[in-house]
Amino acid sequence: MKTLNATQPLSSGSFAPSFESARALAFSIAESGNELIKPELIAWNDRTTAMASPVLEGCSSPYGWRDYGLSHGGRLEVDVDGKSTFILAESSPFDSYEHFGHGPFINIRDVQGGELICRAGGVDCIPLDEWTSKLT
Repeated sequence: MKTLNATQPLSSGSFAPSFESARALAFSIAESGNELIKPELIAWNDRTTAMASPVLEGCSSPYGWRDYGLSHGGRLEVDVDGKSTFILAESSPFDSYEHFGHGPFINIRDVQGGELICRAGGVDCIPLDEWTSKLT
């Protein structure tokens, strides 16, 4: 999981950033990066109020919320001013590979209609079977 530290600018007339504005900043950072396509908040901790989510019944660790985030797909942790931490996961139905550009492999069909996986350019082809189809 990638961890980022952020500093929240104070608005005029405000003495301290609020939890909600820290949350908005965490989402803004997650949406502007390339780690997540559609970020979803799955765990958080607000040190100023000693509140965290999720609350795990029977868990005595003060980091249970973080362990939950790590074990439930957390891919980005954003710490805002050392006061609030947010763990975000991917919630898009499918991970898009568009940001990677063209891959080194393509799928094509032979003259009999069988599907093949090949290196780009149609070279080094092998037929797709139960095992190789899981690789694409």
